[in-house]
Amino acid sequence: MNRILIVSDKENDLSSLIRRSCPGSLFCSFDDAADADWESFDAAAILCGSKEEPYPLRPPVRCRLERFMAGGKTVFCEFIASVEDIYTGKQLNGITHQRLIYRDDGGTIPGLTPGDVLDGHYNDCTDYTFRDPGVKPVLAYHEYINAHDRVDPRDPRYEKGFPALWMLNDRTMICGFRLCNFRKARFAPLESWKCVLRYVVSFLAGEDTDCDFLPPVCTHKSVSAYSDGELEDTVRAGLKWFEQGEILIDGGKGGTTEGYRNHIRAKDGYQQPADYVRTDCCSEVSGAYMMHWLATGSEESKARFEALEDYCYTYMQVKDGPHRGMMRWTETAWRSCYNDDTARVILPTLLLQNFSENGSRHFSDAVDALQYLLDTTCPNGLRYPVTECRNLTDEGIRRMRESINTHETKAHHNAFHLAMFLLAWRRGAPDAFREAGIRGLTTLMELFPYNAWETSETEELCRLVMPLAVLYQTTGEEKHKAWLYDITRRLETLHHPSGGYREWDSDYHADCSRRQNGECALLAENGDPVADLLYSNNWLPLGFAYAYHVTKDPMFRQKWEDSARFFINSQIQSEDKLLCGTWARAFDLDRGEIYGVPHDIGWGPCCIESGWTVGEILMGLQFMAVAEGKNS
Repeated sequence: MNRILIVSDKENDLSSLIRRSCPGSLFCSFDDAADADWESFDAAAILCGSKEEPYPLRPPVRCRLERFMAGGKTVFCEFIASVEDIYTGKQLNGITHQRLIYRDDGGTIPGLTPGDVLDGHYNDCTDYTFRDPGVKPVLAYHEYINAHDRVDPRDPRYEKGFPALWMLNDRTMICGFRLCNFRKARFAPLESWKCVLRYVVSFLAGEDTDCDFLPPVCTHKSVSAYSDGELEDTVRAGLKWFEQGEILIDGGKGGTTEGYRNHIRAKDGYQQPADYVRTDCCSEVSGAYMMHWLATGSEESKARFEALEDYCYTYMQVKDGPHRGMMRWTETAWRSCYNDDTARVILPTLLLQNFSENGSRHFSDAVDALQYLLDTTCPNGLRYPVTECRNLTDEGIRRMRESINTHETKAHHNAFHLAMFLLAWRRGAPDAFREAGIRGLTTLMELFPYNAWETSETEELCRLVMPLAVLYQTTGEEKHKAWLYDITRRLETLHHPSGGYREWDSDYHADCSRRQNGECALLAENGDPVADLLYSNNWLPLGFAYAYHVTKDPMFRQKWEDSARFFINSQIQSEDKLLCGTWARAFDLDRGEIYGVPHDIGWGPCCIESGWTVGEILMGLQFMAVAEGKNS
């Protein structure tokens, strides 16, 4: 095995991997490299990816490297500014929506098949001047690859691409992107990247090498059956994250941050926070605490819930004037109101009102919020997804109340707030709320499955389970029960043995299906084994638990347990306190890891939403105990 000299500014994932896998390897800083004993080594790894920019070796080091290469030694250069005749033209920063395709015409990587797709997340890549135009890359970047994990390498669209990893000559390999901190940056799929890294290390070692990989930053459980103990551990870890993940602001008195965006910096693994305040996220987090209080009697969780609930209704709701009752969308979109987001703000309040003897201190505020939505609802019971105060003149409201909303016929935008009308009516709100909820849900179901969809058919199905359970609870009508069971049967066709539900879009007519430069579904092709925990699966624990509460059908209890098992297993286990206890948006159901199509403008596979994902999941996981009246 070759002795390898590793030259870098600091220890990193790749340098550590080489040293653990190749005895006799030595780490050397850039500052000390000029005086190193290069002649005693057979290969050199020049790792520059943890630098701010592609790094130019200082002339004393560059001269040593060139003599080393002239002697026929093996060299691997990563994110280097210049080597031999090539040098940096420009750095491509944050190459959003680009992934890598493996091609075997530039070199054979055991374990990979030509056309395999790999994601280096929001990486940086170097565009070299004077690069040989005939270079045959081993890995090449392509933009907007419409595939989950494989493409047909014979497809003309993928014949070339932007070279990312290639052989400069028989003894020199060039990696134009940041690879050195692959573990911190959480490249995916994991096994595919292990193949690439074995290829690089084996190239340096001069022989096939069995690499000693450290565990990934994010790991997941693999329990085979639901258990109360595993669920308690999952809930405990999720609630802990709100504090140690820097989500709560002043203990909840200042609301919460939204979570973490998809952007993971390849230089060091830093994940960009989404640190502005959204009202719905604040309330969904409050709902997780509320359920914990009701299920366990925790006074600390009660205090967190009440602080967040007070924040939402004190600061984020209009209290007087023509927009009285309106829930503000965010701290910046101050005069915008989304009906679905409003529904998720008042959901914890209405669940408390319906499942606690004490009721909620803010029930009347929730009624005001619903009245505002009702006042701007179309005759068919649906509402345009967002209203802006500047447009809600008397004439604007009149047009809205008289027009028929024929496009925004999505469960995504309507189902939950229609269910909130019914939950509020059950606790004494006006009869008009009952009529509005029934009318709107009837419109949706009489259109289904030919209504409009947002991200996928799966999302529409998941979004309808709880609202239809509330509808049947309210009316007791067999027609409404049949709707609930029909939606559940359709959803079951997408069930995966893991307990998750695959994304599916029968005719790809969802507005965000396979989009570019906008909000985008995780789905590339029907059949992809990907679950969405931001728009789809996250609604199911609460939905199945509520359906069981209403129908007492053991089938729904079993579905809830199966979904709970999925979330126990898909929750992130990590030494990183900013990640541990959370769920990311995308989960590959076959691989059991975070991975999916990254085309969304801001909410890609690795994003973590404090409310939509973590808060909603924790609410649903705890609701079964609350609905059954268990209190420890």
